[in-house]
Amino acid sequence: MTTISIVECPRDAWQGLHKFIPTKEKVKHIESLMSCGFHSIDAGSFVSPKAMPQMADAKELFTALRESKTQSNTQLLSIVASEGGAKRATDFDFIDAWGYPFSVSEEFQHRNSRKSISESIEDLKRIKDLADSHQVELVVYLSMAFGNPYQESYHTDMVLERLFQAEQCGADLVSLSDTTGQGSGATIKELCELMTVQANIPWGAHLHSTYEEAAVKAKTAMDAGCRRIDTALRGYGGCPFASDALIGNMPTEKVLSAIEESDYKHDLNPLSVENAFNSALAIFDGLI
Repeated sequence: MTTISIVECPRDAWQGLHKFIPTKEKVKHIESLMSCGFHSIDAGSFVSPKAMPQMADAKELFTALRESKTQSNTQLLSIVASEGGAKRATDFDFIDAWGYPFSVSEEFQHRNSRKSISESIEDLKRIKDLADSHQVELVVYLSMAFGNPYQESYHTDMVLERLFQAEQCGADLVSLSDTTGQGSGATIKELCELMTVQANIPWGAHLHSTYEEAAVKAKTAMDAGCRRIDTALRGYGGCPFASDALIGNMPTEKVLSAIEESDYKHDLNPLSVENAFNSALAIFDGLI
């Protein structure tokens, strides 16, 4: 049976919340996730605190995770949206991967990083040099891979163009990101099948979805060749730069159900996942 790698994304779950979650609560939740068997945990983001106040404690957060990381096989990933963010991330030699948002949409690239596509390519090259010198995997998220609400032109060929640009910049892995949840079953199938044929490096999917549609979307992606899926328990979160109404992440529990009901497997411990699910409920109670 084929194993699906699950990347849990608490960072994406709470990044858009206006009420600041105390660092100790974030650390406690991430530590509960580290015992579940996830391939990776997207734990934090080295970005401007003015742009994203919930991420202002990235340094404190990762400092507190240093010891628990030594006791877990789960990889830690941090988002870096600029060369400056990557330089701050180098202070933590136990972070395994950096994630860089690289958009199919020019408008969204400006919203997310205040850079044009061409400027982001040059930024990405410099970040790759830093990643290599610190033995860090570079994950490039192809944001707005399934369309956007900005009335810009969109075609799957544009996604492939970003894929090839990311590869040329030295990405170790790319992830199709459905930032606004616009991907349908048909477009998810089409893009995943294209990635299976066209990608020269490993790839995954970071899909956003309504809770009800998540399992079908996950199965569609897996059946079309996707072997790495980003999730968040209960489907919390979304991108605050995408629209006013946040569209949630793929609920971990829904994706696990889709895996278990199909000819795939995962490496997660059900009891540990249940404990982490309760932790997520406790953190987000009253904040959503």
